[in-house]
Amino acid sequence: MEKLNILVIATGHPTKLLHTITERGHEYRLAHPEDFDLYLSDNEKGYDRVFLNGSRLVASRFDAVITRIGEHRGYASTILRQLQHNLNIFCVQSGEAIETCANKFKAAQIISEKRLKVPRQIYSMTGRYPAMYAKRLGDLPLILKELQGSRGKGLILLESARQTNMTLESYYGSEKRIILQEFLDNGGTDERHIVCGGKVVNSMRRHAPDDDIRANLSLSGSGEKIEPDDATKKFVIDCCNAIPGLNFAGVDIMKVKQGNDEIKYFIEINSNPGERCIEICGHNHYLDLLEFVEKNYKRKGGVNGNMGATNTTSGAPQQVRTMHTTSPEEKPKLVMYEDMVNPKKSETPQGLYVWNPKLSAQENLRLEEKHNFKILNERHKPK
Repeated sequence: MEKLNILVIATGHPTKLLHTITERGHEYRLAHPEDFDLYLSDNEKGYDRVFLNGSRLVASRFDAVITRIGEHRGYASTILRQLQHNLNIFCVQSGEAIETCANKFKAAQIISEKRLKVPRQIYSMTGRYPAMYAKRLGDLPLILKELQGSRGKGLILLESARQTNMTLESYYGSEKRIILQEFLDNGGTDERHIVCGGKVVNSMRRHAPDDDIRANLSLSGSGEKIEPDDATKKFVIDCCNAIPGLNFAGVDIMKVKQGNDEIKYFIEINSNPGERCIEICGHNHYLDLLEFVEKNYKRKGGVNGNMGATNTTSGAPQQVRTMHTTSPEEKPKLVMYEDMVNPKKSETPQGLYVWNPKLSAQENLRLEEKHNFKILNERHKPK
């Protein structure tokens, strides 16, 4: 196995991850988002830079970027975008994916778009129409969640009309954004599934303490290892894959009995899942994360899809990009950018579509955009 140099960007000290990297025979450099400065050049051939602790970060010295971001997500997302797209370094998670996971309504919005079940919920800046909210969400109790929060913080059970009115008045008069959500009564349990590269690698059921509805382990909840069935695995993998560029996440779901059926609901997704799941399940899912990196780091740039499940190639610059527009038995044809100066939109290149090393990244991307070609899962065709 080839030794890799991995840049770990974290807002804490991910001891378990760093030990796992070392045990796999790789090397790492740990950095905090505040250690970075970003520079954009006016040179069209591409001389954008990233500085780490005041010195230029040389892209060729790193094979991959792994992130553990719990704060400063906006700035960390911008760093990742520059590393991924401008410097062409493989990133396990895109900055956009991390920001999406941090916004609970946006994440649920995307999941719902993919026709995966989410609880009924309302997001409003003003809260001016409580009667409409009650009609859409049903009777009390309701759940109030802050738009951005973790470990169960910022979640309130609204049980009475007086409490609801006073709480909403307080929140809507502040800068904090909230979500109102229907209350799913399932006995105070939920499930956390760790998904990596399109596979479920750890699963646990969490139980809320008797005096709470929140099952978070950080709030004195308890957990137990579970073996999810195939339907649950598919549901949580589909949830993770719905967010492009994520590839590693903790997916939280709830199961509610309705007659003889058990309905699965997406609750939240966390790009920086805690490590208690490792202790409870007895499996170090960072091993799966490192295996994913080892298999995919040569796909330069980032991952705009979740590669483990779909084999979707990235939209970022790569050395070689493969797609099939003919049957597998047909011999692929080599297509260079030089052969595409004036392609006809009715014609579709097939086989290997090679990034032109004679041009800068920006020039390659502009050429691709100019001729309206887009890489899809197993096809390459004009828009």
